[in-house]
Amino acid sequence: MACLGGCCKAKDGGEARLSTAELSRLLGDRQVREALQDVGVASLLPPVGTEVFRRLTPESLQDAEGQKDKQHTPADQLTTGKPLPFIYGAPPRELLYTPLEELDPYYQSQKTFLVLSRGNILHRFDADSSLYLLSPLSRLRTWSTWFLLSPYPLACP
Repeated sequence: MACLGGCCKAKDGGEARLSTAELSRLLGDRQVREALQDVGVASLLPPVGTEVFRRLTPESLQDAEGQKDKQHTPADQLTTGKPLPFIYGAPPRELLYTPLEELDPYYQSQKTFLVLSRGNILHRFDADSSLYLLSPLSRLRTWSTWFLLSPYPLACP
């Protein structure tokens, strides 16, 4: 009954979900990853552990500059406006509404960053300086992103 998509059909016809612990154990199993490598699916799997979600840093912005020559296709599961796939697990609460490094290799080469909002909805923003003045890491731009995505912008974060 273990499915990598996070849910599958149970014997009674209902939907069964893997817990976060079961999913982590399954993705951490070397034999499972090797079997998926043979099928060609392993490249679509997220890194194992808590390093899936990384804050955007000046170093990661410079790394994105070097990846412009790589050609990838966008992953359908990581489309803007859709919820984060279950396979990535639940992001830590302190990383919601903060600029994160891209999860999709296609967008890593496009110089964008990712922001997760309530409900783990994906949002992408351009990592170039806004108005040629504000870097993606500036406090004003970070606050503006939070204000744009927050369901209750006048409530304290």
